[in-house]
Amino acid sequence: MHFNLEEQEQLAELKAWWKQYGKWLIAALIAILVAYLSFTAWNWWQNRLAQGATKLYDTLLVSAQRQDVPGVLRAASDIQDQYGSTSYAGMAGLVAAQVANASGDMANAEKQLRKTMEDAKSVAHRDLARARLVSLLIDQAKFADAEKIAAASVSDAFVSLMLERRGDVQLAQQKTVEAKKFYQQAWDQLSKNPEAPDEAKRLLKIKLDAVGGR
Repeated sequence: MHFNLEEQEQLAELKAWWKQYGKWLIAALIAILVAYLSFTAWNWWQNRLAQGATKLYDTLLVSAQRQDVPGVLRAASDIQDQYGSTSYAGMAGLVAAQVANASGDMANAEKQLRKTMEDAKSVAHRDLARARLVSLLIDQAKFADAEKIAAASVSDAFVSLMLERRGDVQLAQQKTVEAKKFYQQAWDQLSKNPEAPDEAKRLLKIKLDAVGGR
């Protein structure tokens, strides 16, 4: 009889506890379940995006090897439209611009670089597109536009390269003093970086020497 009374007391306590905290426990369990399902669904969607983007990017590379400019531009457009949130969109824009430029299609090269500079997910892709776009604009004698784009802020890894491009813009306009200033700043940055490629240092040094630097 004592056991039954104790059991009933425990049951009553459990009922009281459940009445007070049960709805919160259920809510917490539901929240955990929703979070798990959302995370699982997100991973599934990301994997699906990556697979689709990879397939299209492979198609783009095949077209690039064949110098099939329309095929490259078509594949790049599809990647940017369908998988713009992936890093493949930035890579596709850079490759498409390179292929278009090599074929003499400056308009599409510029279009791809501008889109990549503005929309790429990766900061490195955006900054690299910016640097290449400046060079492309210099080739077209669009100096004002090139100066404006080169003057924009970039990530630390691209500061020296963008300073060099600013020097390129000035040199193309035969502004030797201004070019020397930017080349010198670029050299001061690049020479301190032990990871900087030797070829990059060599080319910048040639430019700096050409304008009477160091």
